[in-house]
Amino acid sequence: MSADSSTPTIWTNRATRRERPDVVRVFEHDPDLLAGLDAATADKLRRRAVARRLELPCGPWSPPAGDALRDGLGLLVVDGLVCRSICVHGRDCPELLGAGDLLRPWEAAGSGLIDEGSEWRVLQPTTLAILDQRLTAVLGRWPSIMVALVGRSTQRSRALAIQLAIAHTRQAETRLLILFWQLADRWGRVTPEGVVLPLPLTHELLGQLACLHRPTTSTALQRLVGAGRIARRSDRGWMLFGEPPAYAGDVADRTALAA
Repeated sequence: MSADSSTPTIWTNRATRRERPDVVRVFEHDPDLLAGLDAATADKLRRRAVARRLELPCGPWSPPAGDALRDGLGLLVVDGLVCRSICVHGRDCPELLGAGDLLRPWEAAGSGLIDEGSEWRVLQPTTLAILDQRLTAVLGRWPSIMVALVGRSTQRSRALAIQLAIAHTRQAETRLLILFWQLADRWGRVTPEGVVLPLPLTHELLGQLACLHRPTTSTALQRLVGAGRIARRSDRGWMLFGEPPAYAGDVADRTALAA
């Protein structure tokens, strides 16, 4: 899906009663970006600041290109779920991205000598706000918004570092269990029955996230289900039971899962 060069003004018309389908009110969906502003300014931006909207259906995605996009902040995920996968030496290394993440998919991943490029797949219907050059110039008037977006990038880097650390955990069951709870920390929802993780995570994708082969992943998941630690939901999501495993090494957990 490509984006044209026309850009609507950042401000909506106060007299306009109908919402335009091609724009999105960024701060109504992501009010945390306004945390550093006074109430009056935050209210004005929340009501009137708009960006062009991209709606992505499930399936493979080819990111848009264009100078207006490259010179802007990027694409802000408003809602949905996207998987970015980098192929290195024949192995896919995925990253899950959701609401609040800032994407710049046109940036070169590397020299091409090691990585083999990126592939993008939309796992749940996704809405993106285009923070293009014109909108970036306007938002630059409020440094706290830029600081908040930089903070999002830092959080994303930390999440990737944790994912790398999980890949160094020895036992497959423990590796997957830590991965589930790491994802639940962001996307999970606590219920009386357990923690709901409403992500359509297949055995293959879980294996790639945890750096496990597909058969090993399926066997480990079966053992976790049998031990009452996780369950598959009818909506393709997952349910987590009990408490997160101790990151320093829970001997009791490892013994129970290995039995």
